[in-house]
Amino acid sequence: MINNAASSLSVEVCNELLSTIKNGYPNVLSYSWQQGTDEQVHEQKERFLTATNNLHATAENIAKLKKGFQVKCEKSFGSDKAVLEKLSSCISGFGDATIDFKEALKRAESTLCKAAVFPKMHPVVAEFASTSHIITEDQLYMLEVEDPWLQEMVKVVEEVITPLKLLLHQNIYDSVLKISITEMAEYLEKLALTCTYNQLGGILFDKRLRALVTFLSGITQWSIRDKFSRLVQMALMLSVERLSEVTEYTSSSTRCSLTTAEIKQCLKLRNDFKKDDVNKVIGD
Repeated sequence: MINNAASSLSVEVCNELLSTIKNGYPNVLSYSWQQGTDEQVHEQKERFLTATNNLHATAENIAKLKKGFQVKCEKSFGSDKAVLEKLSSCISGFGDATIDFKEALKRAESTLCKAAVFPKMHPVVAEFASTSHIITEDQLYMLEVEDPWLQEMVKVVEEVITPLKLLLHQNIYDSVLKISITEMAEYLEKLALTCTYNQLGGILFDKRLRALVTFLSGITQWSIRDKFSRLVQMALMLSVERLSEVTEYTSSSTRCSLTTAEIKQCLKLRNDFKKDDVNKVIGD
């Protein structure tokens, strides 16, 4: 009976919730969803979010149920190893069911990010590469006072991601936030490597990153600095005045996440550093 109960949770309950997840979260940028009425879109969003929350809650409850059975069995049959082993084997099915629910939850979180967050976040991040990073001191000063790109980055987080906090269990929201921030950092790194900089452009990049990390740190319950460590180090390389500063940095005790090849790649984005000089100073 216990085995059947655990199996039923996976086969019936989990699969039923997963079917809702597979139907997708409405993406207003998608043509297929644009054909639906506002009411249909709203209803599907609610079904998806409810199923996502239920996946998390059920996984938590199954884990508690398994723990309760284990404690009860140990108290009742602790002296009978044969019975205890048989019961433990039956109870293990609840562990398998918990894994099924957690895997389904991961799929739901990924689907939500790809449908609700990434389509609106990517265009804003992409604006980084559409503006010049060869700037003057006056431009640097103006952008330090008011930076449209940074303002849009903050806005997209506050308007797209933050509202999900009221609709999702805290653990799910934290996971969605972590997935989104990781995607943001990885996408920005790819874009940053397509640009050309002067020293002031590198300094601006560094200031932007530090401001963004400070903002994101204020809305998370975990450290995000590791997500941006590579970007911060790239900005440091791009903001040096002389190539000799790079060797001083890399030879210090500070841990550098960038390989020698990646450091060279960054420095060659500077319009005032000759590639031959970079190769000579950095070496292999």
